[in-house]
Amino acid sequence: MSIRGVVFDYGGVLARPPVLDDFQPVADEMGLTWKIYRDGVSKYRLEYDSDLITCEDMYRRIMEDHGLAMSDEQCKRLCRADDESWLHPIPETLAWMRELKSQGYRIGILTNMATEFFDRCVRHVFAEHIALADALVVSGKAGVSKPDARIYALMESRMALQSGEILFFDDNAVNVEGARSCGWQAAVFTSTKDAKGMLV
Repeated sequence: MSIRGVVFDYGGVLARPPVLDDFQPVADEMGLTWKIYRDGVSKYRLEYDSDLITCEDMYRRIMEDHGLAMSDEQCKRLCRADDESWLHPIPETLAWMRELKSQGYRIGILTNMATEFFDRCVRHVFAEHIALADALVVSGKAGVSKPDARIYALMESRMALQSGEILFFDDNAVNVEGARSCGWQAAVFTSTKDAKGMLV
């Protein structure tokens, strides 16, 4: 079965992932190291992306896990830094989405993301990407997250394609395996150059 649609994750695929410099100013004054941030996000981010907790809840838990103090104002600043860290588009991905669209492929965006963050930030900053999409699934809005099979089934339905007609790119191997278990073709995204090779 030939590929008729390409589905993109958000973080690490449409947007570059956060880097230390995004958090350095506020993190230094609180003793929040890059390792604590990464470990904490790995532990709590999915709950935030599923609308089960707020960004403030996530960072309070991360800090409490390590016995670190944080004022309400620092928490707000940290969440603002978190927002901004995810709002850096990868130009090559957008250019490839345009190419795919012009070639007749259907385009999808499938992301684990909090509803509030999507509505307040991503919908506007990534308006060009969203305009190219034939289907969009945001975990917070859908009430289910990757790698749950139900979120892939929802995207498949919105794409109006069969599972074997979809190629999916995500920066998380667990989500890639989830897609493959649903019959999709999928790969861990490293670059648009490598991703394009999947369609040759």
